Amino acid sequence: MRPPDAIVGWNDETNAELYDQFTRTYPLYAASSRELAVRADLAEKGLVVDLCGGTGITASVLLETLPPRARVISVDAANAMQAVGQRTHTDPRITWICSQVETVAEHIPEPVDAVVCNSAIWKTDTPAVFAAVKQILRAGGRFVFNIGGAFAGLDRSSDQPERTPPSLNHLINAIAVADHGYVPPRQKHVDPTLTPAIVRNQLTAAGFGCVDMDTVSYAWTVEEKRAWLSIPLFARPPGPLTHDQRMTILQKAYDKVDKTRLINTTWLIVTAEA
Repeated sequence: MRPPDAIVGWNDETNAELYDQFTRTYPLYAASSRELAVRADLAEKGLVVDLCGGTGITASVLLETLPPRARVISVDAANAMQAVGQRTHTDPRITWICSQVETVAEHIPEPVDAVVCNSAIWKTDTPAVFAAVKQILRAGGRFVFNIGGAFAGLDRSSDQPERTPPSLNHLINAIAVADHGYVPPRQKHVDPTLTPAIVRNQLTAAGFGCVDMDTVSYAWTVEEKRAWLSIPLFARPPGPLTHDQRMTILQKAYDKVDKTRLINTTWLIVTAEA
């Protein structure tokens, strides 16, 4: 079943523009896209599909690896994201399709050489997506995607109890409590939804053969985290505060935080072969 928040917020033009600016300013999305491109083995490929392609950063990175005449089809369900992407990523080799990724096979009648999905597979109905991808992939084609560590049940280092000095997130909550009477929600234990075992079983059920998995780590600077939390969709803390209030809280927290501290995240990368 598709998560209920999969599209909410992404069709907002301000979110889309700020997200696109983030992907072009900071290295996280380009670096994670290159990790997928390497595993997709694109050197001799002609047609690649980028699922949940957003504003096009992954599509642009894929074209760096593909042969000059190759094409990328970027599929995303949010019109606002694709509208921004078509303004900022103008390479004519990118085709834009606005669609739920679960129904991608209805929009791509020709077989494709590889499919990738960067930083969004957990927002989809994965069994339906895996079945659709298997339908459009050539025999031997690769499907490569990544899963955030929290969803995969990996080390949740960014969510672990606070150490000294306090993190940006910790300071945001503390300032929200002190300045606005914010009451943090009670933490609930949530089981990981896409552990390696779950993913392997779903891919096997969809008809994929060889499935490889490995992990990578990325380090954010505090400045990158501040920029990410400036996007309204990701601003903190959750609840009734206005965006202006959240931005004031963020600035106060940023002024206090140790800016030399790195924020480490772990990701699972899955490579499946049709």
